[in-house]
This record gives sequence, C-alpha cells and structure tokens, in this order.
Amino acid sequence: MSSDIIMAGLGRPFTLGFLYDARREKLIPGFSLFGDETLQKYATSTPQHSSDFQIVASDSVESKSNVMDIEASLGVSFLGGLVEVGGSAKYLNNTKKYQNQSRVTLQYKVTTTFKQFKAPPGKVNVQQTAISDKNVATHVVTAILFGANAFFVFDSDKVEDSNLQDIQGKMEAVIKKIPSVSIEGSGSVQLTDEEKSLASNLSCKFHGDFLLESLPTTFEEAVMTYQKLPELVGEEASDGVPMKVWLVPLTRFYSKADLLVRDISQGLVRKVHSILEDLHKLKRRANDSLEDDTVKLFPLLEKKLKNFQKNYSDYMTTFRRTISQKLQSIRKGDEDETAMLQLFEDRLRSPFNIDSLNMWMEITEREINVLRSCIDIIEETKHKAVLSQSQMVKDLLDSEVMHAVCYVFTYVTDKDHYLDALRDYLKSPNSRPARVRPVVTWVASNTVLETMREKAHLFRSLAKDMENRCVHFLVASIVNLKVEGAAIHYYRESVLIEPNFKHPIISAVEKIVDRRDLLWYDCELTLDPNTSHPSLYLSEGNKKAVTGTLRAFDNNPERFGLWQQVLCNKGLSRRHYWEVEWNGYVIVGVTYSSIGRKNIDIQSFIGFSETSWTLMFIPKNGVAVKGARRSVSYYFISDLAFPPLGLYHDCHASTLSFYKVSDNVLNHFHTIEIKPKLSEPVYAIIRIGDEDRPYHGTVRLL
Repeated sequence: MSSDIIMAGLGRPFTLGFLYDARREKLIPGFSLFGDETLQKYATSTPQHSSDFQIVASDSVESKSNVMDIEASLGVSFLGGLVEVGGSAKYLNNTKKYQNQSRVTLQYKVTTTFKQFKAPPGKVNVQQTAISDKNVATHVVTAILFGANAFFVFDSDKVEDSNLQDIQGKMEAVIKKIPSVSIEGSGSVQLTDEEKSLASNLSCKFHGDFLLESLPTTFEEAVMTYQKLPELVGEEASDGVPMKVWLVPLTRFYSKADLLVRDISQGLVRKVHSILEDLHKLKRRANDSLEDDTVKLFPLLEKKLKNFQKNYSDYMTTFRRTISQKLQSIRKGDEDETAMLQLFEDRLRSPFNIDSLNMWMEITEREINVLRSCIDIIEETKHKAVLSQSQMVKDLLDSEVMHAVCYVFTYVTDKDHYLDALRDYLKSPNSRPARVRPVVTWVASNTVLETMREKAHLFRSLAKDMENRCVHFLVASIVNLKVEGAAIHYYRESVLIEPNFKHPIISAVEKIVDRRDLLWYDCELTLDPNTSHPSLYLSEGNKKAVTGTLRAFDNNPERFGLWQQVLCNKGLSRRHYWEVEWNGYVIVGVTYSSIGRKNIDIQSFIGFSETSWTLMFIPKNGVAVKGARRSVSYYFISDLAFPPLGLYHDCHASTLSFYKVSDNVLNHFHTIEIKPKLSEPVYAIIRIGDEDRPYHGTVRLL
C-alpha cells in the first residue's frame, strides 16, 4: 500500500501539485493536480534559513547518499538509472578515476523557504483529466524545502599506495580551513608554505545549484568561490532549488489512482550498494593500470586492458538496466524481491562475478609489476623502446645502425581467454551458465621471472656505458610463446644473427677479416685541443689535424710544447676500435696520459718512448711499428696510397692491432703485445710532421 514519501530533489523541477510515479521515479511535469485558485488558497510559504558545511572524506555511493539525504529506495533507483539528476546532484556521478588517488569533498548547504499545500483531503477539487488513465502516477507533491547545495571535489594526483593515507589526512586538514581562511588584499589565499605546496597539486571540480561566472578548478579559486556563495543566495524560494520534497499517495485525493504496491528492503539496498561499489573499485584499478608508464610501453597490454574496460562498461550498462527493470516490477507488484536476488545469483555464476574480475585484475597488475621490474633494471642504460614491429624494422634499417641488441619481451599479448568469455557472455548471457575464472598465466612462475630479470641484467651490462655509435640498444615486445618471458636478440645490419645473445664472440685478432665484427667496439674519438701542439691546426669538430705555421701558445701544462703531437679526448680501458685517414709523415698509436708534454728527452716522443705503442708512416719508405722496449718492426708497403687504417686496442689482452681497411674487409698486418700489461687507461695519440725536417702531414679521425 502506498505511503508518504520524503525524498531529495536531486535537481529535478518539483512544484506543488505535480504528480509523481514512485514506481518509475518519474516526475509528471506540466500538470498540477490542483488548479491555480486552489493552490493560492491552500499553499503557504515559510522562511527557513540555515547554512552548513561539512567535509566528506569517502567517495563511496553510501557516503554520497548520506550527504545528499537520499533515502535508500531512491538511491537504488539512481544506481539503476531510473533517476536523471541535475545541478549539485551531478556530484553523485563524479567518482574517483584512480584507486591510488586521494579525494576530499567540501559541501556547502543552505535552505531558504519551505512551501506546502495544507488543504485536507476531501476539501478540494482535483483536475482529473490527466489521471483518469491508469499507470500514470502514484503520488502528488505537497511540500518542498528550497535551498542550494555546493560541492567542491578536490582530487590529488596519483600517489604511491603507501602515501595514500598520509596525503588523505593532510588534504582533510587543509580543506577544513576553507570556510575560515582569509584572503590577502591581492586576492591570494593565506596558507603556510607546506599547505601551499599541497594545495597547488590539487584539482577541483564544482557541482552546485549556484550560477557562477566561472567554475573553480584550483584550490585558491575554490576558496574565493566559497566565500562568495552566501551572497548568491536570496531569501525567496525563487532563489533556490527543491532540496527536499514531500509526497503523499495520490489515492488521498483520487481514489482510482494506482498504488506503489511495495518497495525494496534495506537489506537489498545494501546489497546493491555493495555490488556496485565493488565494481567501481575495479574500474578505478583498471584506470590506474592504463595510466601506468610501463603499460604505455606495451601496446598489446594496453589493448588488453582497454578490452577489459569495454566489456566492463557494456556489462555495467546491462546490469543497471536490469536492476531498473526489476525495481519497477517489484514496485508494481508483478514480482517480489526474489527476482532481484536471482539477478545477483545469476551474476555469481557468470564470468562477471566479482571474484573472477578481481582475480583477472590481480594477474594483470602482477604482469605489469613483473614488466616494470625488468624495465627498471634496463632503465639506466641508453636504449630506445620500440612500440611496434614496424617501428623496430624501421630502426634496424637505419643506415647508422650496424649492430643492434634488442631485449625482447616474448609473453606480452592481447590474447586472453577470460576476456573472450566476457565478450561471449555479453552476446549470449544464457550460453555460459557455468562460473568462469581467469587462467593463471606465466606471471605466477618464479622461474620465468628469474629468467627475465637475469636477461635484463645481462642487457644492462652490455649497454651500460656503451658509447659506440654503431651499436644501438632496443627494447621491444614480440610475441613468441616458445621462449620463456624474454630473450636478447642480436642483429647485424638489420639481420637477426643470434636470437639468444649473451656477448660478442671475437676471433683471434690476426684472423679478423670482417670489419663489422670490430665495429661492435667502435669508439668515436675527437682530438683534444688543450693538448694540441701550436703548429697543429684542428678542424671539422676536432676530427682533423694538419701541420702548419707555429703559432703563439699559452702555458697550458697539458699542451705539447716540443713535439707536434695531440692526444684524443677519452681514456681507453676496454676494447676499442677506431679508424684514421692519413697523409704525409704521421705516427698513430696509444700512450699513457702521463707522457711528457714539455720535455726534450725521448720519453715524450711517441714512437720512441717506452710508454707508447705506435705505427709510423714515412712517405716513400713504408711503415714502422714500435712495440715494447723500443723494438721496431718495419713494413715496406708497395701501395703507398694507403687506405684507411683500423686500430683495435684490447686492454684486457694488452694488445694493439693494425689493419688496412677496404670497405668491410680488414687486412691485419701487425699486433703489438704490450708488456708489462697495461696498468691504467691509455689514450689514442697522433704525431704529424717534424719541425726539424720538411715533413708534413694530415690526419682525420673517421
């Protein structure tokens, strides 16, 4: 049997005498049960002024309903999509986007006028033209409390889970100060430095029944808007909106009207709240994952999450529509609460049961964490993440890429049987009555995780401090379920050479004939102008040196003052390969940085000192190679149009090898075994010409 109802207005245009169908939560606008004359006679208006504010720390459906004085039945109707809200009530639709996000809401509430229709039943004539048909309305509006609501919704940025509670508490403390905070003459808000730092990172969303010139989006704008709100509220009903509405059964005025047969119980209301709150949390978790920087590196994983969200969204639309239908049937008396309970039971047996949904999210979140752990290991290296197979091919075909090492994630895919089950269920809800759970994937395997991390550490060791312009390091995702978790691919000139790469394999130096093998160790050297003798002229970005007229020079202690020599810019302490073009009288090789700079003695003259290992090119004579203990090996080459010279220094083996270079073919002609073994980094060094003899020359580093 129908009874009196007190409900929140929720931005709907209630007026005294309007009809309302409580079964469908539908206001029947445009018609009053009472004529204008009757309303003028029995309607009263009483001032009812009040104002209040409160802080809301929860974003749950239940807490929002409590703040807006929404009784249980109306709340479920809203959740089922029966009620379209407006004005400040749109706050109900504003939910947190992320799980790891703090939210605090400030509510300002005022009331202005209470209007009611006080004619006793039987004393008035009603207009029956609009209610003579069945199923139009069940209640009539007899009283309205007018006023206005304002909600300032403050959100933090995404934070780490461990910081969430701390940020939440600090936000509440700052926002509680808004009603009493003062504004300086310049219009800025007076806060402590710590409060300003926190407030500057908050966003604000306003939902209200006030007409504002502009909506606040920051904390400071919210404070100034809040202080203006009392000025925007008048004392008449026309200055507010229906905040609370009283309805009585239409049968009191018209005996043939329809009845609200029954309403749902509090227990069922709580059940609906609980289910929808769990689903909202799930959506926030999915949003968190989609915004994760790691996910953005894996398009297939991102696609899988978006597919999940689409299935979720489609299911929510269907689920809410079904709740709406069941509510109306129960209120009409066509069904009882068991119909709604059966809906919940069917959901538990579907792929959309909350346990399975949460399990899928947990598996996906673990996958993200596993991928992130590998990315974190790799992160400090110089690498490029490629987001697609086509982008990878493009990078491999780059003319500057001789060698490429690629860390490949092999298990990241958008294929998922559980997502297929969700999609199929949405198409045919009755085709899969059995409960479906996600399959526990590779992410649960510690063995796979260890393998992926081991390969990540290996990749880092290969890439760390690598300055070789010919070797590029890539990170990609290529599905290959035959390889557990990850692999390291080695490409040479875009061709996959080794799918399980560990380290480059180098032949004995005298057997190396393929220049590309040594280009793995290519180092880009430049000449150090601070060490250059005053008669050497550097150009082309300090890559070229030629002899010329002696110039005035400074007293830089690093500069060679006697011999026409120049050091290169970096120490060599591993394996290094570089090439030079030369012409004229030239000596090239390596030496310690401690070589004398101003000395006249032989120890500062490369090619003759005991701490330099070099090759000397003398026009018309050939080349001479100087090794340990000043021993010299002479090589007379008939072809004096010498091609580029390749130098390969292996610090670990303590050797320096020389090659004639022709395209990608190497011709080894000598290796110096440096003894005793090198005790510190050496530097590439060049001598050009001889100021005591008419020898000149040119050197270019390639």
